[in-house]
Amino acid sequence: MKTFNRREWLNPETISSTGSAVAYHGPAHWSKGDKVIIDTFFEVGDCQVKARLHRCHNDTMQDYITKIETLAHMAIEFAEFLKRKEVA
Repeated sequence: MKTFNRREWLNPETISSTGSAVAYHGPAHWSKGDKVIIDTFFEVGDCQVKARLHRCHNDTMQDYITKIETLAHMAIEFAEFLKRKEVA
């Protein structure tokens, strides 16, 4: 099974705020013995608040991929809006 585990700091090292993003797909840390449970999530945190988009048992893989793509598209659109507008 292929796994994915990437962590990125969102703020420069010169700032004490701990913004981060984590993307993970692989064995859950709570898997026991021969029964491997797969965990899939995308997490964004800034200071003391985190949000995790987790693939739940009701999601097909395609459902989850669509959620991630929708989130990514919205983030890009928002960043482009902020670049074009003078934000107070």
